[in-house]
Amino acid sequence: MACPLPSASAPALYVSDGYRVRLAPGVLAKALRLARVRAPLETGGLLLGAVVDGEAHVLAITGPGRRAVRGRVGFAADRVRDNRLLGRVSPCLRYLGDWHTHPGGPARLSRTDEASVRETLNAERPEVLHLLLSGPSAMQGHVVASVFTAVCGEAAIRRMEVVL
Repeated sequence: MACPLPSASAPALYVSDGYRVRLAPGVLAKALRLARVRAPLETGGLLLGAVVDGEAHVLAITGPGRRAVRGRVGFAADRVRDNRLLGRVSPCLRYLGDWHTHPGGPARLSRTDEASVRETLNAERPEVLHLLLSGPSAMQGHVVASVFTAVCGEAAIRRMEVVL
């Protein structure tokens, strides 16, 4: 089930079968701002943060980068830029996953999205997150934030539930 955006003033908590993810205040607000600037095209970026006592804390997000490819039904990240950025923020922040938008689209991952999420899994990254913002084509009004987690060895990508 997709959930409306939680309050921007407190950390948003998402859970699924023992997995816990907290989005710092402002993370969703920044993603929504970036989504509205690029609408009706898809956009996205990186989720950065830390894992503390088994709980992922998303502390920051990035935008798409100049060489990202944005379309009405697709987004391809600027991975060269993303990798350079990760080298600069590590070890303070680590890569937790990605985020992207579906302006005018469903609040679910497409097959292409699922394949992209699975491609990020490896021995160094046995678990990754994905934040999806979906809503009207202008990303105004009723926008939905969905958080997913993928784990090496598990067939399904889990949709997490927000705890308000």
